[in-house]
Amino acid sequence: MSADCPQPLAVRDPPNFLPGTSMSCEIAVLPLELLLSLQRSHFHVVGNNIQIVQRPGAGYNVISNGQVKAERQWNLTECIQRKITLTSLKKYRNLQETILSRPMVFFTSIKPPEVSKKEMAYAIIVNTHHPKMRQEIQDSMNDVTASEIEANYILQFTVQKTVQSFFSMKEGYKMDGLGLDFTCELKHDSFECTSKIKELDGKILDLSCLTEDEKCKVKNLLDNMSEPNIQINTASEQSPGAVSSLCAGSSEKEAFSSSRGQSYAKRTSVKEKSSTQYPAVNEKSYLLQFTQNLPRYIE
Repeated sequence: MSADCPQPLAVRDPPNFLPGTSMSCEIAVLPLELLLSLQRSHFHVVGNNIQIVQRPGAGYNVISNGQVKAERQWNLTECIQRKITLTSLKKYRNLQETILSRPMVFFTSIKPPEVSKKEMAYAIIVNTHHPKMRQEIQDSMNDVTASEIEANYILQFTVQKTVQSFFSMKEGYKMDGLGLDFTCELKHDSFECTSKIKELDGKILDLSCLTEDEKCKVKNLLDNMSEPNIQINTASEQSPGAVSSLCAGSSEKEAFSSSRGQSYAKRTSVKEKSSTQYPAVNEKSYLLQFTQNLPRYIE
């Protein structure tokens, strides 16, 4: 696939539109082909097939039933199904950890105003790094388990109204709004059922671009956004196959590891630990001891 931008829909800001960091972006929109060309390490493309690459904590949570139809039909693998049914709190909490660990990505079709142009596939990225978006998602998911009564609960996240409102301000653009929701159902042996629809209402940043300089800035933003977002417990990390086991929509598989990340991400460097503790010594003595113990560090 060419790394060049497709001819952009005229819904973009000037070249200085990018924020300083990914933390400043709540929701991003950009053509699907642009996302694929700038994030090759997270999306492997062969023909019309897109494989979402899963790595512990990094990358994207792509929410889709496996197909995107626009100017061409894309087939997706290793994505999270748009509706998931879980039967235990353990599985639900592991799902919550996974959803918060990476940006959520939805795909939809946009029809530009030009009669000659066909529909284009667009990616909608909900940035879980941003405090506001993260809080909205976390609070809604916490509500599911807040009640002491084990009743069935259906929670749906959607960005349909937000995205439709954004494109409605662009004269001539049309969209069907399909594919912009994610539903999680927690089932218990109960006749009671509570349902909630949460519209993720964030400020949209259009990442459509033309020049190489703009592409570079967009790539840097996406790279930062796709970095690990939850500090996993050191005792155990998420399995790389955690998300992929939900691709077929199965509700009974142990899809995620049992470790839980902290509620908010803290990007910290890994500190090396040594069982040897040196007493307070002068500089020369310290260097001598360090040199003598150097083989340990190398081992």
